Amino acid sequence: MKNLGLNLYTVFVAVGTLYLVVTGALAASAESAAATVHRAMGVVVGVLIIALVIWLMFRERRAWLRRLGWMVLAGVVAEAGLGELAGPASPMASMAHAFLAPLLLSVVVAIALGTSKSWQRDPILLQDQGWPSLRGVARNTLVLVVIQVALGAAFRYGSIGVMTHILGALVVAVFILTLVVLVTLMPEHPTLRPAAIVLGVVSFVQIFLGLTVVSMGSAKASKLAAVFAVAHVATGAVTLAATLVVALETWRNVRPAIQGSEAGTASGDQGLTS
Repeated sequence: MKNLGLNLYTVFVAVGTLYLVVTGALAASAESAAATVHRAMGVVVGVLIIALVIWLMFRERRAWLRRLGWMVLAGVVAEAGLGELAGPASPMASMAHAFLAPLLLSVVVAIALGTSKSWQRDPILLQDQGWPSLRGVARNTLVLVVIQVALGAAFRYGSIGVMTHILGALVVAVFILTLVVLVTLMPEHPTLRPAAIVLGVVSFVQIFLGLTVVSMGSAKASKLAAVFAVAHVATGAVTLAATLVVALETWRNVRPAIQGSEAGTASGDQGLTS
């Protein structure tokens, strides 16, 4: 299969990036040994991503995937700079560093999706039912999850209170549930429906972990609290990546409802299949 090696390599990079998120969360919970591992893992992931971008430039003809590669590379450079600035004396840099990591993971996952077997074939099209628009709900849900990830980073570094983060989680949960239900109400689809189900399961786990973390208090209070806090951070990153996958699958496989100007957006989405 074309790009099989590239796809497998990108999945490997995504796993490494997720591990980088985990070590970063451990380092933030005052695990001194984890800070050393996090720095070393950052170097490894940086090298892996440079190789990924080079591979994309030479083997991938789709312009949107090459652009994602450059975005990942820029993200790694920014993360490295923020990592050097991060620390107790620079909470804003630490917060930005924690926020950018899940975004980096999500873009790598998007590249893995774009180089996957299903995206080597023509899309299996479904018709958007109009209201609520599945395409619109997918877009809005993605935006809200990005905001919630930012709120989570802000809460961990003391910039906002826990109630702001909890209220954001409630709004995001409603949108994700709506998105999953809308997808399951549509005809069976080999890639869109499984992606939505995975998003629903991951979101349920994330909500459970969040409630557990809040009930246990500070991650520095005990080892068990730190474990749940790290799991919550990692699952939050996975939730963002899963939301992006569902949004991309929706934009690729769901034709927009024929409603005036909305009909014209169909041609713009063809860039995901070419």
